[in-house]
Amino acid sequence: MEEFSRPGIGGLFRISGAKKLHLGVSAALAVTSSFLALATPVIIYLALLQMLAPGFGQEQYGEIRRLGLFAVLAACGRYVLLFASLMASHVAAFDILYHLRSTLCAHLGTLPMGWFTARQTGAVKKILSEDVEELEQFIAHHIPDIVTGAAQPLIIVAFLFALDWRLALAALLPLPLAFVLQWRAFGSGKGAEYRAEYHNALEDMNGSIVEYIRGMPVVKIFNQTVESFTRMKAAALAYKYFIEKITLAMAPPWAMFVVVTSSGLLFILPFGLWLYFGGDISLPVLFLFLLLGSAYMAPVFKLAMMGGQLRHLLEGLKRVEAVLREPPVRETPDPRTPEGNSVEFRNVSFRYGQRRVISDLSFFLPEGTLTALVGPSGAGKSTVGRLLLRMWDAEEGEILIGGVNIRDMSTRDLMDRVAFVFQEGFVFSDTVRENIRMGKEDASEEDVLRAAEAARCLDFIRKLPKGLDTVIGEGGEVHLSGGEAQRLAMARIILKNAPIVVLDEATAFTDAENEAKIQDAFASIMQGKTVMVIAHRLSTITDANAILVIRDGRVEQRGTHAELAREEGLYAAMWRAHTAARDWRLQTEEKPC
Repeated sequence: MEEFSRPGIGGLFRISGAKKLHLGVSAALAVTSSFLALATPVIIYLALLQMLAPGFGQEQYGEIRRLGLFAVLAACGRYVLLFASLMASHVAAFDILYHLRSTLCAHLGTLPMGWFTARQTGAVKKILSEDVEELEQFIAHHIPDIVTGAAQPLIIVAFLFALDWRLALAALLPLPLAFVLQWRAFGSGKGAEYRAEYHNALEDMNGSIVEYIRGMPVVKIFNQTVESFTRMKAAALAYKYFIEKITLAMAPPWAMFVVVTSSGLLFILPFGLWLYFGGDISLPVLFLFLLLGSAYMAPVFKLAMMGGQLRHLLEGLKRVEAVLREPPVRETPDPRTPEGNSVEFRNVSFRYGQRRVISDLSFFLPEGTLTALVGPSGAGKSTVGRLLLRMWDAEEGEILIGGVNIRDMSTRDLMDRVAFVFQEGFVFSDTVRENIRMGKEDASEEDVLRAAEAARCLDFIRKLPKGLDTVIGEGGEVHLSGGEAQRLAMARIILKNAPIVVLDEATAFTDAENEAKIQDAFASIMQGKTVMVIAHRLSTITDANAILVIRDGRVEQRGTHAELAREEGLYAAMWRAHTAARDWRLQTEEKPC
């Protein structure tokens, strides 16, 4: 986005420049309105001149009435113009915010999926919602206010100097002190540090709140309260302590600033009375200085308020910029199309931060076969599946589909060829039909029903209040169980009909009944496809064409179930542990009556 080519206030004005006409009209109307705001005190000054002039009589009453009428018309015109100015700026602001949010969402869609796993949902939500929303304040309010706040004091001060330069200098005495105090409150290096800390604390609190809400079932099951959720409590307290700290630090200079900007009469009145009683100025001039001499500080006060808000807004804008500067998934300029649907890892290595997860991993999955990946927790099995989807790019080695490096494929082609079923089936806040149709947006009603039947979903869909039209997900009419959501995810994959399927422990959190139905759905998915199953329960993959045993990011064993069960090693040990757990029974001693 070109508006973010350079950060800071320049970026704000470049964003605003997308609606130059609206904002230009808004600024012109705001300046005209500020001129009319001066009409009332000037008319009072002119009326006093008439009333105090020698020979004041009936003829002057008509002139004063005309001046009063002008004052009323000027006041009405001022507010009409101010309303029109704000309307123009708000139309511009909402259009720009729509464009910015659309740009952000479109850019998020191009980022590698691993980018999202490394960030809290609350932090991303804050950027999309709160940080972008604060731009509305700048565009809709601050731009007209900046123009007015700059134009009105200049007009007033120029007018006052034209009347009496000595009293005008007295009126300006609070101004330098006000700027120093405002800088002490918001502009110092400490203020910048506070603003960054504020956004960090707010993002952390938002993230912990989302995490707490998602973990509510666990909290309820163990009869815990919010006090026991230490991460959320710590984040909320950190935010509270920060607000207290920044308030204590900024309150004294800010309070002094408010006092100084509100005390213009303390400088004007004594000096003005001295000049008046000395015969140097007239009473109308003194009255006009009393009305205008402190009035010019009102827009200065507003500018100072905007200065603090603007610095806060710029800190949020940095985070918007940081997202837009994140490099998208690298697209090859000359994409290649694989000849088939085999999958191969060649000497692949990958690390999360400083921790190496995959080390020199190599294997080959022939097209149309079922291969299972097993191993202890943390061995890197799920990472293998995610690397195939380019959630991250491997640091070393190659991942190939049909003999073509996935980096040399277009992202759309890769996503069309590979379907992924995660451990937890995710449903969107939409109808059941649209949740299934996400796999293929142009699918007909018959296609959706066939996919739902193949995934063994029709039994619970028929029980829903509106069938396929029932809204599910967060805030929906019905809440699906984990097994039902997983079968719905299966229907989505069946409808997509991708030639390569990755199943990441898809039955790990389901009950026996749902597991059997999901296994039936697996049979529909696997027909003629290249399937990689990341297995949790070894009994579900005994018929796999090949089993790869992963430990510490390497293939330690490979073979069929029968071969690996006979061979002494990690798989045989895991199989013995699995069968022992499967045959385990709870035993109780009979107590005599």
